[in-house]
Amino acid sequence: MFLDKSRLEDHTVIPITNGLSDHDAQLLKINTKTSHRPTSKLRTVRKFNKYTITDLINKLSEESWDGVFNSEDINDMCNSLLNDYLRIFHSSFPIQTVTVRKDATNNNWITKGIKMSCMKKRNLYLQRCENY
Repeated sequence: MFLDKSRLEDHTVIPITNGLSDHDAQLLKINTKTSHRPTSKLRTVRKFNKYTITDLINKLSEESWDGVFNSEDINDMCNSLLNDYLRIFHSSFPIQTVTVRKDATNNNWITKGIKMSCMKKRNLYLQRCENY
């Protein structure tokens, strides 16, 4: 990460040793003038489930695709196909704004083996620190 310090009023960089990976983290604290802090994050998502996927399949099968097949120009055919597909896709999977909880973490990918390895690495690191 590169910072243009001329645009920052007040900041500090603090190294963080977490013992979870080979690399240490850096915490960048930027002090701003605003005191407004959101209590929760808003995020835009598309909902994918068996019902919305079935809706997409049904709409695609019912589309006539006239604009694609009635054109002589390959670019017009491609643009028509893309426009028709995106129109159907966006109607089947509309963008929704959802509130994300602060404590929500997405760490489902961390397996039991990874957790055990991180704990062992952390313990070895702490033992090393005690010896110095």
